[in-house]
Amino acid sequence: MMSTLALLVITAVWGWTFALVKDALHEIGPFWFLALRFTLAAVLALPLLQGRPEAWSWRNWRRGLGLGAFLFGGYFFQTWGLVHTTAQKSGLITGLSVVLVPVVAWFLGSRPARRTWVGVGLAAVGVALLALGGNGMAGGTWFGDLLTVICAIAFAVYLVLLERYAKAGDYRALLPPQIGLVALLSLAGAGLWGEVTFAFSTRVWVAVGVTAVLATTGAFYVLAWAGRRATASRIAIVLATEPVFAGLFGWWLLGEVLLPLQIVGAILVLTGILSQRS
Repeated sequence: MMSTLALLVITAVWGWTFALVKDALHEIGPFWFLALRFTLAAVLALPLLQGRPEAWSWRNWRRGLGLGAFLFGGYFFQTWGLVHTTAQKSGLITGLSVVLVPVVAWFLGSRPARRTWVGVGLAAVGVALLALGGNGMAGGTWFGDLLTVICAIAFAVYLVLLERYAKAGDYRALLPPQIGLVALLSLAGAGLWGEVTFAFSTRVWVAVGVTAVLATTGAFYVLAWAGRRATASRIAIVLATEPVFAGLFGWWLLGEVLLPLQIVGAILVLTGILSQRS
């Protein structure tokens, strides 16, 4: 019960940050935003290395860096996608990771139930309607939607690996290496693409602070803690509420509205996600 409540809280925070990040990206490049966010988050996570011998083992760093690679892929494609699509659509498409978790687990040796494939099919049709059923502000672009689909795949792999690694060792020791790798890769990308600048408003710093403290260090600590107590599929079911929070905050804070055909797509995505309940 406690793990479910904690996951719901961080899911609501993640849903809120779609609107915050979308707003901040009007002033800052995606690499540089991620660099600032994850550098601050990495500093906050450093105390987790103290007093834990396992934290310095090669096995822990190998696992942490592996998680960090997929985490970077998820956040980079999500943040880049937000430049070209809406916060609402980004949240809904990111929700695909829920139905992709058992599929990824199947590739790694597990056997998903038949309803998994039904859910994947419904969600896939829903994403197509979301991507193709709008125009202007509501529609975004197909490019942004495609980037967000890649993000969902990366997050699905991350959740499957996190469940395995969190149950095999000290989940707290896994956090600093994965967050640190995302910070380093983001800093490198920001330098290569010439995004490094501090000429932006307070709202960007607010977005960086909120996403670093609440949506990164705090949220991934809770996620790793929950990974010891539940399967990746069960965690994904709770995280299925993220698209709902993203849609609500996108409407409330940014005035985003889905067109009728996109609403049908959104319903199909949520139906595909919720069909995975067990």
